[in-house]
Amino acid sequence: MKKKKIILSLFFLLFFLNGCGYKPILKGIDYDFTIKVGSNTGNKKINSQIENKIRIVDGAKRTFNLDFSSKETKNILSRDSKGDPNILELVININYKLSENGKILVHRSYTQRSTYNNITDKFELSKSEEILRNNLVENLVSDIINSASNLILNPMINDN
Repeated sequence: MKKKKIILSLFFLLFFLNGCGYKPILKGIDYDFTIKVGSNTGNKKINSQIENKIRIVDGAKRTFNLDFSSKETKNILSRDSKGDPNILELVININYKLSENGKILVHRSYTQRSTYNNITDKFELSKSEEILRNNLVENLVSDIINSASNLILNPMINDN
């Protein structure tokens, strides 16, 4: 009876540990290209996040060079009766070029934005903004990777 409980417990433990189905969004994909980051200007925090997320794209067929500039702005959309900010907007703009062998293949500007309510606790507000910033950067990186994927799938397309 004790062996059955142990075996049953181990079975359920293995089942629950393997059953969550977690996969990173971009990590599990095999790419036919590599993106090398060249020059970047603008917001250093956003630039380092973009560089870290681009590093996962590592393939053998072709190598694209990425040059980009980023800009982050925080806008006040509405104020309360005292004049304090009530609703805020975080906007991240990236202007990037994908090139290969010195020839620019893609030159695009892309903007991501998110609105959120102001929080009186400034620590919580900064953590919330950091989460929003990470999500927006993830979307921007996905756009860059999609542009490179389109070049692989449709080599005749020049997206300037």
